[in-house]
This record gives sequence, C-alpha cells and structure tokens, in this order.
Amino acid sequence: MGYLKMFDSLLSRFVQADVREFTLNNRLAIVLITLVIASSFGVLTPDLEAAVELEDLELDQHASSTSSGNRFNQLFWITLMGISIFSILRDPMRFRRLIFNQWPLLLLIAVATTSVLWAIAPGIAFRRSILLICVATSIFTGICYLRSPYQIPLIVYRVGTLGLGLNILAIGLGSFDIEGYFYGIHGHKNVLGAVALMALFFGFAARAFNKSQINSLFNTLYLLGWFGILLISVSKTSIALFFLVPGLVFGAQFLARNFRINLGLLMLSTTLTLVGIVMIILLYSDLHIKQFLELFVADAGFTGRDFIWAFLLDQIDKHWYLGHGYGSFWGIGIHSPNIVYGRGFLTLLNQGHNGYLDLWAKLGILGISIYAIVLVQFSRQSGYIQDLYPGLFTLCWILLLLTLLHNITESSIMRGGHSLWVIQLLIIGLIARLAMDKEKYA
Repeated sequence: MGYLKMFDSLLSRFVQADVREFTLNNRLAIVLITLVIASSFGVLTPDLEAAVELEDLELDQHASSTSSGNRFNQLFWITLMGISIFSILRDPMRFRRLIFNQWPLLLLIAVATTSVLWAIAPGIAFRRSILLICVATSIFTGICYLRSPYQIPLIVYRVGTLGLGLNILAIGLGSFDIEGYFYGIHGHKNVLGAVALMALFFGFAARAFNKSQINSLFNTLYLLGWFGILLISVSKTSIALFFLVPGLVFGAQFLARNFRINLGLLMLSTTLTLVGIVMIILLYSDLHIKQFLELFVADAGFTGRDFIWAFLLDQIDKHWYLGHGYGSFWGIGIHSPNIVYGRGFLTLLNQGHNGYLDLWAKLGILGISIYAIVLVQFSRQSGYIQDLYPGLFTLCWILLLLTLLHNITESSIMRGGHSLWVIQLLIIGLIARLAMDKEKYA
C-alpha cells in the first residue's frame, strides 16, 4: 500500500492537479493516453534511421523481419493492458456502457479475432489481433475514466511538444533521406508528415480549449515549429490535407446550419457515396484503375500505387467475403500473397497504400461493412453532442476526415499502434464518451 500511495502522489504531481479532484482511475487514464500517444508518435522509440530503399532490400531478410514480433512492443502493450484491466475492475459498469455505446467497433474487433480460424497465417493473425485488442482497450479505458474530455487535446499537445523537440534535434543529426526529405525520428517522411499534421491540429485545439494551462507564445512557436517540419518533410498528402480538411469541415458546417441537416450524417454519406461510386466503376468497368484515375489527376499512378491496387483487387477477388484473415496478407513471411503472387517491388511491400483495400483484403466485404457501421455510429453520436460540445465536435470531424482521406494513398486502418489508427480510435472513443455522458445527464 505504501508503494501505491507513492505512485499515486507522483502521478498527481505529473498532471499538476489537486489530489482532491482526481481519483486513481483519473490519473491512470492520463498515463494510458499519454503512453499510447507517445508510442504512436514515435517519442518512446525514436527511429533515426531512414527507411531502406526497396531496391536495396533482401527479400528473405525483409520477409523475416516484417513477420517477427517486437519484444519491447509486446511488453509495452501487455503492461498497458494490465493497467487498463486494473482500472476497469475498479468501475466496470462505466466501461461497459462506453464500449457498448460503440458496439460496431466491438463487433469489428471480434471479427478480426475470429478470423484466426480462416487466416492463411493463424499464428501471426492471433498475435496481431491480441495487439489490436490491447491498443483499443488501452485507448477506451483512458477515455472512459478521464475527468474531462477536454484533457485529451492537452495530453496530445504535451506529447507533441516532446516530439517537436526530438525532431528539432534530428535536424542537427542530419535525418534526411537520399532525396533530401526530412524524416526526423520517424524513419520515413510520410510517417513524419502524418504525425506533424495531427500535432498541429491538437496544438490548435489545446490553444482553444486549455488557454489557462498553456503559454500562448510557446504554443505559437510550437505551431510554427511543427508546420516548418511538415514542410521540410515534403509529405505531399499531409501538406494537402492540412489545408483541405478544415475547409471541408467548415464548409459542411455552413451547409448543415443553413439546410438543417445532421452534419455528421451529411459528411459521412457524401464520403461513402463517392468511395462507393469509384469502387463500383472499378469493379464493373473495363477501365484499368490507372486509366480511370487519369480522368481526374495528372499522376494517375500515384508513384506506382496503381500497380499495388490492381494487384490487391486481383487477390481480394479470391477471398472477397471473409478476406485472408486479420494481419494475414502483408508481412507474414515468405507465404505472404505479395511474395507468392507478386513481382518486382510488390514482393518487398508491407502495406497496400490504401487502407480500404487492405481492410478488404484482411477481413473481406464483411469487415468493410462493419467498419462502415462504426463510422455511421460515430456520425450519429456526433450529431447528438454537436450543440453541447461544438469545439470537440469540430476537432473530431477534422481528425476523422484526415484519417479517412489519408487512407486513400496510405494504409493505417486497424494497423496495430499506427499513429493515424490510434487517433481514429481516440476520437471514436471520445464521441462515444460524450454521447454516453449526455445520455446519463439527459
């Protein structure tokens, strides 16, 4: 008990709060969210080595490295899972209400775990499904027991400050790839771009929601620093989304106010309709995917992504309903479909550079359908809390659109501790928490 009290006291100092205002679960929630974000932002394990060029990789060595587990990563998530279970046992009914408030996500995780039964690599599928459970449980536990939802932007902002400092140090260490793009502590410019993008939006949110707890001058330097890092990363997708996503959200809010439409359902239905139309055209026309894209963009190949997508669609056709099993398509060793059936650079990839096609390849049309229901639930619940929490509502929609659009050219949906997947889980859980609190006090 003496050690528990000492730990309790240290946590109270860390969050700079009066002990009387916090329970142990509140403080553990802050620790959980902090560590999850720090891990996903690369702060705990900085990667100062640039990603190896595909032509320099050895197939056998690469296949072995991508299919093996990471002992530190496993121990880290098991520890967070232990903290989560301890917190849940102290107040199980509250956690139960939260997870059943987002029951489609629970169903999606259940399908991913069950897919071990038909996965082409059941051992790896089981290990990765356990990681999925640990990540989701840690995030939802943290969200469930936070004293206030407005703590989340402040927590991410503080982690982002540490990440900014490490990336500035990485500039001095020369963390630039052979093409001159800055990758910082993240190993690849696109990973850095995604982290910078999220750090910026949470920096704006902290400035708006937590004015009394941050220094405005330092916050301005923080925002300028991350924006500068975003630019020198030359991550085109992230730079474009920084300007595009807020415009879409605020434009949709204007339409919703004037036509009295549920903003969440308006944005989701528009997004899903556009994606559905594109997928139908691709599946039922004679157009090659590149020919179709050439109708709209100059670089229709998206730096070779068109070949990856064409290969994925061909493999999806073999297991279109249930997929190849969760975590059982890319990075499962020499039996990976991209190694067995692919050619050239396809054999050296560990993602399909499209989150929706990757999800389809893993869990089939069943997984895609349930994921769509997760988004519908998010949209429906966000409509409930729009007037009560307008700032958090806007932040969550900006972050959701950011992650959805980013998955057109990169893959992060249901990918372990990937930063974009962690943030998507965070905002899904946050909206569920806000809806649950409103129902409680309605």
